[in-house]
Amino acid sequence: MKNKVLVTHGTRPFAQRVAKFLPDKYTPLFASADEMPSVLISGGSFVQIPPAQAPSFLHQVLKTCLDHGVSDVIPLGAGELYPMAQALPLFLEYGIDVWVPHTEVLTALPLIENPPRQLPLQLLHKGKKLNGEPTVDAGEDLSGVFILSDDGEGWALCCVAD
Repeated sequence: MKNKVLVTHGTRPFAQRVAKFLPDKYTPLFASADEMPSVLISGGSFVQIPPAQAPSFLHQVLKTCLDHGVSDVIPLGAGELYPMAQALPLFLEYGIDVWVPHTEVLTALPLIENPPRQLPLQLLHKGKKLNGEPTVDAGEDLSGVFILSDDGEGWALCCVAD
C-alpha cells in the first residue's frame, strides 16, 4: 500500500526535486498557496492551500490531509516550518506524520533557503535517509529535507523562501 505525502510549495522546482527522492511506497500530492491553473488541480496531483501566514493555514492543511487520505506532510516553506512543528501533536492525533523537526531542534538548525541544484539533498524521516543510502545517525528528531555539512558533522534544513 502506498502512503500519500503532501508536499507543500508544490509548484516550485524544489518541491518537484524533493518528490523524486521519495521511494516508490510514497505518492506525492503537491500543495501550494500560489496561483495554479485549474488543469493542475483537476488532474488530482495538486491542491490549493492558504499561505502559512493565514489564520486558517494549519486547519486547511489538516483538512486537506484528511480529505485526500494523506499520511505524511513535508512542509517546504520557510514560513511553514515553525507552525507545522508546533502543530505536530495535532497532526499525530489524526495519524498524520509531519516531516519537520520539533520546535526546539528546529530553532538550533541552520536553514538553507532555495538550495542550489548541485547541493546533495538528504530526505530524512525520523533520522533515517529515504533516498536509498544507508541509514545515518542523524537523531530521531530530524525529519525533512537536509544537507550534511562538508565535514559530516552537522545538518542544515533546506526550505523554500516565502
